[in-house]
Amino acid sequence: MAAIDIKDMDFGYNEDLVLHDCNLKIKEGGFVLILGGNGSGKSTLLKVMLGELKPRRGEVNILGKPIETYTSYKEIGYVPQINVVNSIAFPITCLELVTLNLYEDFGWLKIPNKKHYEKAKAVLREMGMEKYIYRPVNELSGGLQQRAMICRALINNPKLLILDEPTAGVDKDNKEHFIRTLRDLNQNRGITVVMVTHELKEIESIAEVSETYRIEDGVIKSC
Repeated sequence: MAAIDIKDMDFGYNEDLVLHDCNLKIKEGGFVLILGGNGSGKSTLLKVMLGELKPRRGEVNILGKPIETYTSYKEIGYVPQINVVNSIAFPITCLELVTLNLYEDFGWLKIPNKKHYEKAKAVLREMGMEKYIYRPVNELSGGLQQRAMICRALINNPKLLILDEPTAGVDKDNKEHFIRTLRDLNQNRGITVVMVTHELKEIESIAEVSETYRIEDGVIKSC
């Protein structure tokens, strides 16, 4: 089964097509990079994969199911760009951030309980974030913020991890640690990793990249 299978997909805003005739098949367990210049449609493609944007034409199948049929996204983890994390306007601790991704299990009151918090603490400890469990996310460095977002994505044990330029604006040491973390999740847990990035050389020097694609003129091309 393919982790992602996109067939003959078009997407556009108003009359303008951003992506057209897009075909992409990513095997389960792969470590895949998506490249492209600013405004090429990389983030748009990820939003289509996540079901946030609906294509004008074509099929988008994630983990063997049409994305429009998903009612639960537990199998799909998402890590946004760091500027999205920085835009959080209210103080929220790492523990609260990670726990909130268990919202589907909160029950009808939609309030987390001790079991949810303990699960979040376990993930944070596993990812080396024990010292920061009760720290507000917006007080952390960029690298630690992204590690917290990885914890948030992992708490539901996803099969697929989608990341949008997660290392942009992160210092060299934290960037390398982040890439090693993704490599280990891919190799040791079999999680499929799909990442939009400009950091091709840095990632290839640490992780075993299975496929690389580039978006040019709205079309996905294999590199």
